[in-house]
Amino acid sequence: MTTRLSIVEADNSWHASTDDIRAEIINRSYTDPKRNIFQRIIDSFKRAPSSKNISIDMKETSSEGDQNGLHRTLKNRHLQMIAIGGSIGTGLFIGSGLALANGGPAALVLCFVTIGCMLFNVCMALAELSVVFPVSGSFAAHSSRFLDPAWGFAMGWNYGLGGLTTMPLELTAAGLVINYWTTSINVAVWITVFLIALLIINLFGVRGYGDVEFFMSLVKVIAVIGFIILGIVLIFGGGPHHEYIGGRYWRDPGSFANGFKGVCSVFVVAGFAFGGTELVGLAAAK
Repeated sequence: MTTRLSIVEADNSWHASTDDIRAEIINRSYTDPKRNIFQRIIDSFKRAPSSKNISIDMKETSSEGDQNGLHRTLKNRHLQMIAIGGSIGTGLFIGSGLALANGGPAALVLCFVTIGCMLFNVCMALAELSVVFPVSGSFAAHSSRFLDPAWGFAMGWNYGLGGLTTMPLELTAAGLVINYWTTSINVAVWITVFLIALLIINLFGVRGYGDVEFFMSLVKVIAVIGFIILGIVLIFGGGPHHEYIGGRYWRDPGSFANGFKGVCSVFVVAGFAFGGTELVGLAAAK
């Protein structure tokens, strides 16, 4: 019996030392100062080798029975529509017309494509991290884990304060949209109605939020498709005046209406139009 115990202890110590050596090799390969900056940039796109510590940590952070864990009540359809609807921000419905007038059609296309490409890379990285580490805290927790706890702390507070300042803007935008059809009711009334609706939605928990987000995202997708079809019809003279528009606005006021200043103003609208793309990362742990 003593011999058997000694063999087991030796085997466990050998595995522990092997894991330590593997972790040290991984650490050196990703933090070797002799590698130049271009090699480190290329290595940053490679998948980091998993280790035993990561799998144990995952069990601790994502276990459903743990007090810090979250009950996974959202379905795939919820996450898919949150991802699609989250990429359609308020700025697309509110400020796109003003951006077209200030910057011109070429500036509008350039800015939206640029912001879209940037967010595509960010969202792909966030999706990969959320699949491997579906933890509460999302990108703030990822920053604390892979960069520094101070970085994650600052990112979490920055996102929280940003949400507090953005919510009144979203409510005001919703009131302005309704006020377009009727001006007899003050916009403050619509803001109050939407605020109460948000409070009621939060009373139903995560599942209620997922169902509401699913149908609201579906409405946004249908609205975007409808606007595209309507725009094509109007361009080819299907409006009430049956006037062919074509590429008129590319000539007057021109592709870039106000030059560099117009392009910069459109960048702000484009960034606001893509607001909400991080929601799928926040909902991944739920």
